[in-house]
Amino acid sequence: MDLRPDINKLMRREVYTLLTISAIVIIAFLIIQVLVVNLDPDVDNDTFVKYVWSWVAGGIIGLWVIVPWLLYLWIINLKYSIEDERVVIHKGIIFKKSVSIPYSAVTDFTLSRSLYERWLEIGTLMIQTAGQSPQGGGQEGKLEGLTEFASLHSTLRKKVSAYRGSQQDSRPPTDKSLPGDIEVLQSILEEVKRIGRKLD
Repeated sequence: MDLRPDINKLMRREVYTLLTISAIVIIAFLIIQVLVVNLDPDVDNDTFVKYVWSWVAGGIIGLWVIVPWLLYLWIINLKYSIEDERVVIHKGIIFKKSVSIPYSAVTDFTLSRSLYERWLEIGTLMIQTAGQSPQGGGQEGKLEGLTEFASLHSTLRKKVSAYRGSQQDSRPPTDKSLPGDIEVLQSILEEVKRIGRKLD
């Protein structure tokens, strides 16, 4: 099963994130301006605007000119393949990359929905694997911009459970009390007892 993120909603999430970053930068520099102008008598508002706000405005304009195009190119190249034994994430703008995550390595699928994602009715599935720390934000891959996130979350969990069940069924049964093993262990025990008697 091949899936693609909802391009419009995922792009809107990224634009809202850029708006938030821009607003935080502007508010932070307004606070810095008030502090610097009031605490340093050599700096007035005109000087601060001339030297600082010109750089801030240039940075924000540059951010809005470049980043949305890169994000759009990134999003339109995202594709997810849900296969019988693995999840494959296809991504990249110039250099294409396919990340294959086998169900045997998956420990959990975490559903994440930020404030903007809840508002846009999309979700992100994070794929946790052995060796990745969920507390540290580590994940092997993520499926972003999904509209049917709840059903896909349930489907992937069922696939992992079914895969693990089939792997356990295919293993040959092991008998822990094989006669050969018991005889070997008894002979080792007799040898250790004999060595102990000689040492005494």
